[in-house]
Parts: sequence; structure tokens; C-alpha cells
Amino acid sequence: MSNPLTIQVESRLGVVYVSLLGLFFVGLIFIALKNFNSDLIVLDSQSAQVKTISTTERYLINDWIQRNKIEVPESKGYRYIIQRYLANPWFK
Repeated sequence: MSNPLTIQVESRLGVVYVSLLGLFFVGLIFIALKNFNSDLIVLDSQSAQVKTISTTERYLINDWIQRNKIEVPESKGYRYIIQRYLANPWFK
């Protein structure tokens, strides 16, 4: 013998529990996506670091330019040399 009132109550409670469990997991997914996006922002900011040229490296570049008689355009500077010669031959 089953009581029709308890069947309705149990099914309603089951729906509430299942829906709360589903909302919990959906919330976890949104939190994970937000953390992933913030991690990507941090990684992008670290990869866009500005390289400063030390005085020692400037001296080595100037010496290498004079020894090899490299012509540098007047409007360009050390950044032009570093971009043009990626192998950094002034360190060798």
C-alpha cells in the first residue's frame, strides 16, 4: 500500500535536490572558467615584458658595430640591431 501524498512529496524533494546539485556543478564550471581566464591574463602579461639593454650590452653592441662596420640608420637604435641580428653576435 502506497500513500499518494508521500510519493508527491518525495518526488518534489528529489527534483529540488537534483536541481540544487545541478546548479552547484554549473557554478563550479563558471568558477573554473573565470580562474582560467585570469590565469591567461597573467600569462599574457608576463610574456609582454620589456627588455632593457644594460650598459655592458650597449658597450658590446657599439664595439661590435665598429669592428664589423655595420651601418645603422640614424632614426634607429639598439632595438634595430637586436631585431636584425637575433643571434646576438656581439656576445661571441
